[in-house]
Amino acid sequence: MSPERPGHPRPGWAAYVEETPAAAIVAMPTDLAKKVANYIAALALEAGAALDRGRRPPGDAMGDHGTRFSIQVAGEPVLIEYSVHHDIRAIRIPVVVWID
Repeated sequence: MSPERPGHPRPGWAAYVEETPAAAIVAMPTDLAKKVANYIAALALEAGAALDRGRRPPGDAMGDHGTRFSIQVAGEPVLIEYSVHHDIRAIRIPVVVWID
């Protein structure tokens, strides 16, 4: 990754979904799976923007270090747990719980 240059925006934030939560998303009805995938993509952008501004990302903090959070997909029976990785400008999704 090239260093930030004046007048050029910093690269965006990404989301990495681990294998088990990805399988949970694939098992969901198509409409819900699309909504969750879109939510995760938007979450990466929102969390990254908050972190870039020195703010806390969305969701409930898990633990004392401020690097793990949980959040519910609005209006859906889906909980997402994510961790923040400043070094690679990404969030990692190790847990997705679908309460069917």
